[in-house]
Amino acid sequence: MIVNKIGAIDFYTLHNILTSNKITESQKSHFLIQNKVEIERFARNNLTASEFAAIMKNRPLVKFQLIRNSFKKRGDKILLANALEIDPGDVDGYISDVTEELKELNQLKFLQKDKFDTLKTYIYRHGSKSQLVDFLDLELIKADDKIKTIYSTLEYHTGGMADYFIRPIHRMDNKTLVKLYNVIDKHIKAEQDLGNISEADSEKVGKWALIQLYQLKNNSQLINAIKTYKTLKQ
Repeated sequence: MIVNKIGAIDFYTLHNILTSNKITESQKSHFLIQNKVEIERFARNNLTASEFAAIMKNRPLVKFQLIRNSFKKRGDKILLANALEIDPGDVDGYISDVTEELKELNQLKFLQKDKFDTLKTYIYRHGSKSQLVDFLDLELIKADDKIKTIYSTLEYHTGGMADYFIRPIHRMDNKTLVKLYNVIDKHIKAEQDLGNISEADSEKVGKWALIQLYQLKNNSQLINAIKTYKTLKQ
């Protein structure tokens, strides 16, 4: 089954396809490729000024700038190991144990907040795309205010998930976009089911998050293209 090119893109169509359990991630990726122009047009033009103002009403202030760290991944792993009080050689196994327990139990009671924040910082800087998806889910599970966390983590220079894609080595592909959106949508719907936000607010946040993810994807491709161009010029 292939999700073919369609004539018009709106939020409901895009949302239903990306969150559908009836089609595979490969089919969703194919759909994004086939409808690239229409989706880009939607991402640029779909939000009205009033919708944007409503979404931004309770948006949190950006309090922290991205920490400038001269250490490479090896140095960061040693710092992480020290913070977690484990051997540097055990870091990868520790991360695997954390993600596996999250998938099995949907919670991590054993992980203290300070250690979680340290681990999240490392993953958002050096992790794999799969780990990024897992830790976005974990960040939202542990968040006191899931909606504010969604706004924050999808903005650059907040130490959140978006900063992962600033690095040229990290390029967002369609499958990663689908996985990230499904995680975000799951938590938005959970907040709506709990009565913390209305259906209208749920739709507004979902629409903003989807557009923001698509912007991150385009930006990461541009950053990667600039890196490639500079390499070829050398």
